[in-house]
Amino acid sequence: MGNCKYCGKPAGFLRGKHAECEERHQRRERVIQGGRLRIAAEVLRALKGSENFDSLEKTIVEIEQASFVPASERKALLTKGWENSVEQFLEDGILDTTEENRLVEFQERVALSQSELDRNGAFTKTAKAAVLRDVLNGVIPQRMSLDGNLPINLQKGEQIVWAFPGSKYLEDKTRRQFVGSSQGVSVRVMKGVYYRVGAFKGQAVEHTERVHIDTGWVVVTNKNVYFAGPRKSLRLPYAKIVSFEPFSDGIGVMRDTATAKPQIFVTGDGWLTYNLVTNLSQMYRAPC
Repeated sequence: MGNCKYCGKPAGFLRGKHAECEERHQRRERVIQGGRLRIAAEVLRALKGSENFDSLEKTIVEIEQASFVPASERKALLTKGWENSVEQFLEDGILDTTEENRLVEFQERVALSQSELDRNGAFTKTAKAAVLRDVLNGVIPQRMSLDGNLPINLQKGEQIVWAFPGSKYLEDKTRRQFVGSSQGVSVRVMKGVYYRVGAFKGQAVEHTERVHIDTGWVVVTNKNVYFAGPRKSLRLPYAKIVSFEPFSDGIGVMRDTATAKPQIFVTGDGWLTYNLVTNLSQMYRAPC
């Protein structure tokens, strides 16, 4: 005789639950899930508004009580609402100052840490969007703070705009291969012995392949693009770059030299990398 997993009373032979208990449980779960969605929606509504967040806390408590949502889930639901707000604010690709201020105010009001807000990358998205907004407005951002020392030497007056750890540096290498075929005839010298007279005609064939050179830091500043890895380090001044090629996960750079070949930086965020470097290079070249 088994007991019901919901009420604990006997449920019958080889049974672990009552049908009516299961139905009540499912109804309750639907109510709880609806309450969770309402809380996230209220957070989104409040963040998109202009009023203070005093009434939001009262509304959330009312929803929790009416929908049986455990208070222990509140922080996770507040975080979810904050993440939803970030997605909506970034639909146009830019985070304006009003939207950023609302997000920061809410974060401080409900005491959400950066690590909590960045579990799904939402906090990093806001930082990237704010940095790009500054650059588009002609302002050199000073938002980037890094723990430890980067393996690069900044020039006088140089400011780090963004840094991408774990980036791959690729180069296009030209390989040469000699290919061809032999032609000729075999002449019988004596029984069982042949001497082959022939010629070889061939030519050099070149092909280009993209080679992974090193993995390290790609650092974008107001003056240069750096790569720093254990085997390869380089600095590319904007004045020496003639073109940028966007990729979904990075950028390609062509330097202003006669023998230049594409240099590829796989940063993981091609959209941000391309928009930063193209706009920063225009700022650097602009007349003072």
